[in-house]
Amino acid sequence: MVSPIRRFSQVGLVILTGMLVLSGCATRKYVRLQTQALEPAIQEAQTGVKENAERIDAVDKRAAQGISTAQAAAATADTKAVAAQKTADGATQAAQAADRKADTANQGVQQAGNRINNIDTYTEGEKQTVLFAVNQSKLDDQAKSTLDKIASDLSGQRSGYMIELQGYTDGTGSEQYNIGLSQRRVESVERYLVSKNLPLFRVSVVGLGKENPIADNKTKDGRAQNRRVEIRVLKAANARQTN
Repeated sequence: MVSPIRRFSQVGLVILTGMLVLSGCATRKYVRLQTQALEPAIQEAQTGVKENAERIDAVDKRAAQGISTAQAAAATADTKAVAAQKTADGATQAAQAADRKADTANQGVQQAGNRINNIDTYTEGEKQTVLFAVNQSKLDDQAKSTLDKIASDLSGQRSGYMIELQGYTDGTGSEQYNIGLSQRRVESVERYLVSKNLPLFRVSVVGLGKENPIADNKTKDGRAQNRRVEIRVLKAANARQTN
């Protein structure tokens, strides 16, 4: 037979257990209700965090693109700067070359001026003339004799003279043909004089065609006189003779 105290203890334990069970159920329900109430806020917070993360990613991407663009622009600027420097260097070199050419040209002008001044002091000797057959540039014996005398007169002179040769034709034929023919005639005279040991650099030649006739081209004799090369010897006053 169970004592009253033991029975009371068992009943109390059952009651206490029930109360704990009921209390646990009530707590879970409360927690569930509270959690459900907080879910919108939690969802909103999560959405905000996600949007912030996306914005941060977008900012990072734009920043990275900006940095990349800036780096590309800097590289392009460096390339252009190098090209500009090369261009500037080239311009400087061209300017220096132009300066050197200008100096050379000035020297040439000075030398030419000196030669002109020297020419002004030359005295023209007696003009000599050699004649040619129709359409011919070959020297005949009489022409060679005239040129031999000129070469002999200059053979003892070391410097201080110049020889000027001007070639002509008669008035027949075209201008172009006559220019060529007069040039061939004057070159024949030049070659002959040089073959007689006169320096080539002292001889100047020009073919003038049918310009400057000295006789009437309407007559045979006049045309014969116009088919000519005129030789002028210019001598300086201080020309020296060889010993």
